[in-house]
Amino acid sequence: MTTHDPNPTKRVPKSLGTESKLFGTYTLADAVVALLPGVFVVLVVQTVVPAVRIAGISIHAITIPLALLAIALGALFVTLTPSYTTSVDWLLTVFRFHRTTRTFDHDTARAETHVERLHPRADAVERTDGAFVALVQVSPPPMALATDNEWARKAQSFQNFLDTVAEFPLQFFSTTRPFPVDSMLAHYERRLEDADVRANPRLARLIDSYLEWYETDRDVRTVTVRDHYVVVSVVPDDIQFDAGTTLERLADLPMIGFVLDVLFAPSIEEQRARALSLLEERVTRVESGLRDLDGCDASPVSTTDAVDLLATYWTGVTRPADERPEAIRTRPLVAPSSSGGHA
Repeated sequence: MTTHDPNPTKRVPKSLGTESKLFGTYTLADAVVALLPGVFVVLVVQTVVPAVRIAGISIHAITIPLALLAIALGALFVTLTPSYTTSVDWLLTVFRFHRTTRTFDHDTARAETHVERLHPRADAVERTDGAFVALVQVSPPPMALATDNEWARKAQSFQNFLDTVAEFPLQFFSTTRPFPVDSMLAHYERRLEDADVRANPRLARLIDSYLEWYETDRDVRTVTVRDHYVVVSVVPDDIQFDAGTTLERLADLPMIGFVLDVLFAPSIEEQRARALSLLEERVTRVESGLRDLDGCDASPVSTTDAVDLLATYWTGVTRPADERPEAIRTRPLVAPSSSGGHA
């Protein structure tokens, strides 16, 4: 016998995470966060601070002004809370941010990021779970002024790409980075020194006006560039046995598969070579398929750029290209000696 209401609309809550509003958009939790510093000051002054006098005034006599100042700071904190979160969650986030360690040793960082090693020649990243990952950067066509029919054609083309090319799992990653405003303005500033600009006062004034406008505009808004990536991967199950063989089908069986892995699985080096070869093949297919889309361009991401992207993802900080240290060591730790051995 069914005991729940069969009407699906009644199983959907009318709201999530809502609280009763005291005034405007502020809730009871906001009031608690604002008053909490004042309460803390009163408790500390009354129970911890001894009855001393400063400039002839008892410290207890200024408890109320100190509490009001603390409440004002709490109210300012509530006012500055971002719109996408609550003051309580933001307070906990700030507290955890300052209490959490942000610098890790190599082993801890590897456990957090799951990065085992890099393969610069193959533009691949090897994960701790044995998977190999590569990135393809996508430059989509400009669609700001596209009509509904153009959007529909692009969507159909992308669907055809997924149906025909993507016979393996894909992930899509989109992120933003600061627009290199300084380098762009530096280009126009250098143009002012060119002979053709010096010979054309109107062009020089136009460049000066543009530079002045951009300098003013950059102070009122942040300019970012959105980057899109396709994440291509190869997992160990993809290269344990040749595709379509009897061993591959038997390897999916619970007990038999374990025995086959022990007896017939290739060596680690052979698995790594197979994985890198298959990853290169998949990257080529994805790159070619995306380029076939009208107005779309795609290119593989080098290992150095992939490391920068991973560092930005995990740290939340994007460093300019000229400030990035050498991320990948290209010289071997063991160098050959003149006698033919290794030093």
